[in-house]
Amino acid sequence: MFISHEFTPHEDHSATFAAIRGELRDADGTPFTALIKDLKADYPRVWRDLALGYAALGLTAALTVLLARSGLGGALAAVALGAAGFGFWIAYVQLFIHEGAHANLAQGRKTSDLLCDLLVGWMIGTSVRKYRKVHFEHHRAFGTTSDAENTYFRPLDLAFIVKALTGWRVVEVLVARARLTAPKAAATANEGAGRDKLVLLGGVTAHLAILAALFLAGGPAAALAWIAGVGVVFPFFGALRQLLEHRSLEARGPVDYREVDHGAYTRMFGHSTFARIFGAAGFNRHLLHHWEPSVSYTAFDDLEQVFERVGMGPAMDGRRTTYGAAFRALYNRR
Repeated sequence: MFISHEFTPHEDHSATFAAIRGELRDADGTPFTALIKDLKADYPRVWRDLALGYAALGLTAALTVLLARSGLGGALAAVALGAAGFGFWIAYVQLFIHEGAHANLAQGRKTSDLLCDLLVGWMIGTSVRKYRKVHFEHHRAFGTTSDAENTYFRPLDLAFIVKALTGWRVVEVLVARARLTAPKAAATANEGAGRDKLVLLGGVTAHLAILAALFLAGGPAAALAWIAGVGVVFPFFGALRQLLEHRSLEARGPVDYREVDHGAYTRMFGHSTFARIFGAAGFNRHLLHHWEPSVSYTAFDDLEQVFERVGMGPAMDGRRTTYGAAFRALYNRR
């Protein structure tokens, strides 16, 4: 018989699952660990999903150039719509650095890391090695003042939106990460530093090449659309997505969660087309990842069934929502 747990609306075990992991069994007595041992990453699916993002970026670029060349009104539309499209799909592609951090882009960690740097990391000039350090610290310190991925510390209000759209939120995140990760980074300063610099240099070169191509094909408007997409829209979507995933309904705006633990809280956003795209690479079911980080998002359908079998259904049901519902519940919550 599986072990039953009582769940309250304030608990989802997204930071404490390891404490109960060994207890869980299905109705036949099969341990949870045995039920998931055959759940493997589907690499072709990962590549297909990543290719979708690049195809969408290519289509956005073509439409932006066409609009930019159609006159003044078209140029204005090119900047606005191009920036929105570029930013949205860059945010989509960047989610796959998370899958890369868990070495799920290809068989073998070295191959996975190389592909991640070449296909994903260049966009933000960050190697998967550097991101992995920050992300693993997020798993270890989730919900505490030491969490380096801490966008959810801030309330969802007009100030958050303005900061996210002006790039100020990016500065806050980078400063917070530097403060929290500096001691550990200093201890391994030379480890992989050459690769990190190559990814940064490659990213800068790639962005300059894209800007030149857009300028030559569509003029200043097309190039400006890329700049605004990368510098404004992408950071906004990235910040908003993480806040919607982890900001608790019990959190209060006046509280400074850099000084007081926020607590772990993770949502599930369903299977709609928007949820699968905005929450790509499994982020639409991020609670499953916090429970079992070793399993690729490509196996989440099976993983969710396993969790149901071992009695975790109530916890999942307590966190099911939609992005729209979460936004409405959190916006201006006092």
